[in-house]
Amino acid sequence: NLVIQLEKFLGAINKPILDICRWLSISILAVMTVIILASVFFRYVLDDALPWSEEVAKYLMVWLTFIAAPLAVRAGGLVSIQALPDAFHGCKNEVLQIIIQIIVLVLMIMFIDIGIFLTKNAMIQRASSIDFSIAYVYTAMPLGAFLIIMVALQFLLEAVRRLLTNDPRPKDSDDIVDTPTAN
Repeated sequence: NLVIQLEKFLGAINKPILDICRWLSISILAVMTVIILASVFFRYVLDDALPWSEEVAKYLMVWLTFIAAPLAVRAGGLVSIQALPDAFHGCKNEVLQIIIQIIVLVLMIMFIDIGIFLTKNAMIQRASSIDFSIAYVYTAMPLGAFLIIMVALQFLLEAVRRLLTNDPRPKDSDDIVDTPTAN
């Protein structure tokens, strides 16, 4: 079935990409922690604040947010209203999941469009305490939205497969994780 093949193909692409996102998130968080601890040490122990630490930590937090977002989407770790999905079962729930994923796709396409616009406009802006373009910070938005699109497409295909086959998992689906839904 074409839907199962596409779902498995996206799963094979998404898995290593999300693994990279996971390690980047861990690395960014570690770097942020070191910067913030160094900032506190310099400010309160040496009485000589690092002028760049707060700004760099904020920029890293932006990147962390957009790099970790696809992981949270994949794990079903984002805030959601479960009353509607809990009310539907079987085919009705799969149709609802398809609608939800289409909405996510549309929103993320808008995020990419806005993110590219913001990134282009930020090309001439420079960070105040370190010399680099703010466009590097804004690049996280379209990148994160694209990664969420990849996850949402896989969820969409999974919901379509479930709707068409009424089978919760395809054969040999070790690399496909279930769409987070209420039981």
